[in-house]
Amino acid sequence: MIKKIAIYGRVSTSGQSTDIQLTECHQYAERCGYQVVGTYCDTITGTTGKDDRKALSQLLEDAFARKFDTVIVFSIDRLGRSLKHCLDILDTLRERQVQFVSIKQQIDTASPVGQLIFNIFACLASYERTMILERTALGRERAKTRGVRFGRPSKMNSSVAEAVKLLREKGAGIKEIAKSLQIGVGSVYKALNNAA
Repeated sequence: MIKKIAIYGRVSTSGQSTDIQLTECHQYAERCGYQVVGTYCDTITGTTGKDDRKALSQLLEDAFARKFDTVIVFSIDRLGRSLKHCLDILDTLRERQVQFVSIKQQIDTASPVGQLIFNIFACLASYERTMILERTALGRERAKTRGVRFGRPSKMNSSVAEAVKLLREKGAGIKEIAKSLQIGVGSVYKALNNAA
């Protein structure tokens, strides 16, 4: 049975062309005796979000519909803009039982070596996520020791606290006080508790 494949190409600016990527992919498919059933191309600039890729979205929809068996790209960096993004896409393809080939990196998830490389990438992405979380937590702790406060700045000061107390003494409700002073209900309770 002839393998049905989809080709995906991406460029970063409107002045670039996917022609070289697509030519390489078509030549690869021809050498392997594959049938190209779809070609998908995106132009992604620095201001375009990774989720604004219409061709990639269509490719994943067609993968779900089982219109092809394999996705071929010239280089894996054309698929996603980060390792994590690439792995998310590859996981989606794997869930839909669609293989993946990257010509430049010689990755073919249908082969044992390709599966090994994919698993190594997954481990690296997991390690990268862990390191980012650790660095973020460490940075936050360092900032706290220097007196940096996180979260929204408080609107509460002595005059607002006094206004809360006066309005409450005049019989105003908690929500009414919060609304009139443009502070949160929790801030009203906090001001009242501190005044007690």
